[in-house]
Amino acid sequence: MNNEEKNLQKTSINWFPGHMAKARREIEEKLNLVDIVIELVDARIPYSSRNPMLNEIIKNKPLLTILNKSDLADPFETEKWLKEYNKNHYTIKLDSTKSNIKDYIIKSIKDVLKEQLEKKSSKGIIKTSIRAMIIGIPNVGKSTFINNLAGRGSLKVGNMPGVTKSQSFIKVGNELELLDNPGILWPKFEDENVAYNLAIIGSIKDTILNLDDVMIKALKLLAKRYPSSTFNRYGVNIILDNIVETIDQIGKKRGALLKGGEINYDKVYDLFLYDLRNGRLGNITLEEVTDEHVRL
Repeated sequence: MNNEEKNLQKTSINWFPGHMAKARREIEEKLNLVDIVIELVDARIPYSSRNPMLNEIIKNKPLLTILNKSDLADPFETEKWLKEYNKNHYTIKLDSTKSNIKDYIIKSIKDVLKEQLEKKSSKGIIKTSIRAMIIGIPNVGKSTFINNLAGRGSLKVGNMPGVTKSQSFIKVGNELELLDNPGILWPKFEDENVAYNLAIIGSIKDTILNLDDVMIKALKLLAKRYPSSTFNRYGVNIILDNIVETIDQIGKKRGALLKGGEINYDKVYDLFLYDLRNGRLGNITLEEVTDEHVRL
């Protein structure tokens, strides 16, 4: 085991800001106001971006899980995750940056609620509008999803975790109302891989973990799953037994240099993570469907 791996193994993260604890309480208090919960998951990390407290929080409320940002993920891996999650509850994939998602989402919601809606209809109860609560970890794309679904830019959208700060209902035509919530994480990351996966895609702030460790972890994952990704983007192959040399080469290729020709590592980290998070390294999924990577 080299020093880089030892440093990664030492990582332990406790993360539960006050506003996230408050968000959980508000979610639990307002569950009775909605008919269904819509959970947004990042398709690039379908396991790590699922809140393990979700079932405890929503109890028996009907659930629709959406593998969001599927346009950035590996389509073959996404299909595997869809098959796995659909064993337990209704799951779909989505590129929520598209503006024509309304009919698809409403149909999926009605599919999940089919039994309940049929029972009410048989009793003469016609529910004109379905109320859905949106849940997801920070930076999973909730605001973009709601904006495109509602057909207007009514919510503040950003590429930083924690943009949404309070709850609000948003009307989607005559059939659907959405209750948005701030992104909530869980108290502690028991698995360091989960912490690093969240850091790699930007669901926890870049100040939480050392960016050099995050980049090292990302490069090792890419070397295992998508070894040609850095060569296609930078003309640089990943050297597993000398990751620092790989980072240096990327810095030189991208011109991330200080005076005197030294590598500007902070700039390299920023450039690399921006490329990875925005699909410039190709469609990638960092997790495989395995027994230890399934959270139903």
